[in-house]
Amino acid sequence: MKNQANAHAGQTTGVMHHVARLADALPHPFIMFFALFVATLGLSAVMSLWLDPVIDPATQELIQVRSLLSWDGLRFMVTGAVTNFTSFRPLGLVLVMVLALGLIQKTGLADAAIKRMLSNVAPRYITPAVIFTSIIGNLVSDAAVFLIPPLAAIMFKTVGRNPVAGIIVAFVSIFAGFSANFFIAGTDLLLSGISTEVVQSVRPGYEVSVVANWFFMCASVPLITLIITVMNDRYTEPMLERFRPQQDVTDASQSTSLSAAERRALRYTGLSALAYIAAVLLLIMPEGSGLRNAEGGLLPSPFMSGLVPFIMIFFILCGIVYGVTVGKISRPSDVPRLMEEAVRDMCGFIVIVFMVAQFIAIFNWSNLAIVTAVNGADWLLGINMPPMVALLGFILLAAVVNLFFYSGSAQWALMAPIFMPMLMLLGLAPEAIQAAYRIADSATNPISPINPYLPLILAVIHLYNRSFTLGHLLTVAMPYSLAILSGWTLLYFVWYALGLPFGL
Repeated sequence: MKNQANAHAGQTTGVMHHVARLADALPHPFIMFFALFVATLGLSAVMSLWLDPVIDPATQELIQVRSLLSWDGLRFMVTGAVTNFTSFRPLGLVLVMVLALGLIQKTGLADAAIKRMLSNVAPRYITPAVIFTSIIGNLVSDAAVFLIPPLAAIMFKTVGRNPVAGIIVAFVSIFAGFSANFFIAGTDLLLSGISTEVVQSVRPGYEVSVVANWFFMCASVPLITLIITVMNDRYTEPMLERFRPQQDVTDASQSTSLSAAERRALRYTGLSALAYIAAVLLLIMPEGSGLRNAEGGLLPSPFMSGLVPFIMIFFILCGIVYGVTVGKISRPSDVPRLMEEAVRDMCGFIVIVFMVAQFIAIFNWSNLAIVTAVNGADWLLGINMPPMVALLGFILLAAVVNLFFYSGSAQWALMAPIFMPMLMLLGLAPEAIQAAYRIADSATNPISPINPYLPLILAVIHLYNRSFTLGHLLTVAMPYSLAILSGWTLLYFVWYALGLPFGL
């Protein structure tokens, strides 16, 4: 049996090798996004003539595809080129977090902290530990993208495993498991608010609770963890052997033991971290805190909106304390110097992001995504099918539309007014419809070509192997997306068939 399993794994790995070799022919990410930019120019011109205007379900406004090959389109591209780049949200977030994360990496704090963690985690449990942390890390929203993949690489490298595999595991877990969590996050607030507004147009007074999907999303965490763990350990990581780090990694970081100075520095850093957390709690705990919302809550609130700066200060403080204790920081000028070294490693990312920002800006301006999605929804509505088949069609359509909508709340604002009333008339509860959408909203995130964090993940991988391309990243991520979409959908229908509540 074991030999049969190994043979099957070898065959699967061989197929993935073949697909990966095809990905080798893909050009540099900058060129790929430039090609998408040019294709969008032509597609918008054709679709503006071919597709009829539609009613935007969210705003009830008449929307039509706008041609970029027009004077309006030209004006938008010319006048918005700079602001499209400088106002691109991931760019600012990445640079802010790199300053902080770069400091903890350059001082050695990241390595030391991972070594300390590994002293209590068996190497075979590292994969599920990274996945679980990545899924739960969605509580801090975009910050998880900057924090977890680099640390996952260090964890894998420290125990002699491929750090590239660690980065991909974290990347897939963060994005494909975006909706799953044991805790109520900002996503629950956004989606339930949109759902309630739509449902009340059909059933006045009906409210979709913030915890309407909590039970199902809690059960989804172990399922996603299992799927990604099995796929990585049995198939993906063996296939990624040819993408081992190009530089020598047989250094001191391979050992999980800590020196006396490192242990002392970690102790002082931990005390400083606790003091900082206590100070932040003192700021946000009082009901009259200016960091809470008008009702005195934290979801949403200025504190949650400003979470990234709080995290940045936390890591800078920890990096300084650790660096001073171990002697990596001996004078104040060492702090900006180490930050500069970290930012220097991200130059390639900044170049790619320029083209990504331009592509996403013109794609959104053209209205291609909205008009295509509404037409697809109209087609699905015109087909007479059983409720469960309609629900499956809804999940698959939402998964495809998700490839072109990075914002899950924006996509739900578009789809909810169309599908919630229809599916409710078929006897489905609003909570069940919203849960179905959340599966699709998460599963295809890693393979979305407009995911603005693809260049960041690629930049982190390039710290270990520069021959890894965007094509390889999407190629490796696709089986994960399909497996998670299939497994999660199966869980959904089993859950529905058993009559289990989706939440409170």
